[in-house]
Amino acid sequence: ARGPELKQALATILFVDIVQSTEKAARLGDARWAQVMALYYAAVRKELKALRGKEVVTTGDGLLATFKAPASGVHCASAIREAVRTLGLEIRVGLHAGEYKVSGAEVFGLAFHIGARVAAKARAGEVLVSSAVKDLMSQSGIRFKDHGVHQLKGVPERWRLYRVEH
Repeated sequence: ARGPELKQALATILFVDIVQSTEKAARLGDARWAQVMALYYAAVRKELKALRGKEVVTTGDGLLATFKAPASGVHCASAIREAVRTLGLEIRVGLHAGEYKVSGAEVFGLAFHIGARVAAKARAGEVLVSSAVKDLMSQSGIRFKDHGVHQLKGVPERWRLYRVEH
């Protein structure tokens, strides 16, 4: 028997994680860190809900979400960054737009890996987007600064990245 039907989907993928989370966890201790993480995820999910992002998976101190509109993803990234600063946390965010496969509750595809790799190139407080996202947003009014061409670990071609300017 064949497994569930594979569906293609296209989305803007947001990957967010906390900068220096291991050091912060060590400094705060387990109980306090658990409280901070609960507040962090609550803040992230509040912004996702407000901008109609769909949570896909959490990864330790990170979260992967999808958006139908790239501008919503970028606005959400900025909102999350401001919200978690009140918790004393800095995040890095990467956004990429691409196709992925959906099979039941499972989602997979290179686009998710690219989103995570874009985020890995971001410094504390930075929101980086791939050229795929920037190209979809020419009419958005959001300003981007060229961040150069990067080899993303494990990803075949090189990608030009842009920093969201505020």
